[in-house]
Amino acid sequence: MNVPAIDLVYTWVNGEDPAYRAQCRQYAGTPVDLNPERYRDAYELLRYSLRSVDLFAPWIRDIYLFTCRPQTPAWLDTTHPRIHVIHHDELIAPEYLPTFSWNVIESYLHGIPSRSDYLLYMNDDFLFGAPTRPEDFLTPDGKINVFGSLFGEALRFRVYDGKNDLVSLGPIEHAPILIFKPYWAAMQESFSAEIERTRRHRFRQRDDVRMDKLYRYHLLAYHRDRVRVVSALQLLKRHRLHKIKNEWHRQEKAIRGLERMRPVFYCLNDDQRDCPDEPVVELVRRFLDDYYPGKSPFEK
Repeated sequence: MNVPAIDLVYTWVNGEDPAYRAQCRQYAGTPVDLNPERYRDAYELLRYSLRSVDLFAPWIRDIYLFTCRPQTPAWLDTTHPRIHVIHHDELIAPEYLPTFSWNVIESYLHGIPSRSDYLLYMNDDFLFGAPTRPEDFLTPDGKINVFGSLFGEALRFRVYDGKNDLVSLGPIEHAPILIFKPYWAAMQESFSAEIERTRRHRFRQRDDVRMDKLYRYHLLAYHRDRVRVVSALQLLKRHRLHKIKNEWHRQEKAIRGLERMRPVFYCLNDDQRDCPDEPVVELVRRFLDDYYPGKSPFEK
């Protein structure tokens, strides 16, 4: 078969927006709810992720940004014909808004009004680092690549946080996911009670259903004939999860490693706690500017 068109969807929020921060404080129940790592954007990673799409994934058709109203990145050219901004209140039921939980936001991704049933889902801190093909995510015979199965992604306990030491496998859970919208919608129906409970949490909680884990479980448990399993070891040959920490020498070494490897895709995860170290911030910014020089067509 011919590989069908694939659209891209990002989730993003401007955590520096004073109105958004005030709303967070209004609804927060614990200090963890206000963890700046969840909302901070010291590197404008979405800008560089879009540059990586332009450089290394030109086969992607339309690009959707799913965010809260009235936010839009100031630098984003929303008049570009491939760019579409969708606000939370266009898809998420009013009783669950405002929400500050990606678990809730992700549960509505099948509602993105794309022209394709296939959506490549990425957080704004995911980037392409080398040329990619649609076949990296969807095989020519129509099977969805499911990344990471070292401990058996079809194990039911894997969909929750805080239940088992094997629950969090960072590299696997920080990789792009190809969503087939009918399967994502079917997943909602099969686990409606668990998802309803999760949607009633304004902020992430440890007993939330993780949509990325639930989708992998759903695919492997109910659509095994439509997937191709890519083992964790295979995944690590072309993917990296890099945690940005306040340790300049280790960061410098790790950044040089990314430059040498040039992974097909990778994640730059902010792990700098309350106060990012300025030399580390400058190091990462230089890396991004060198790796992705020049504006993409999606920037003003």
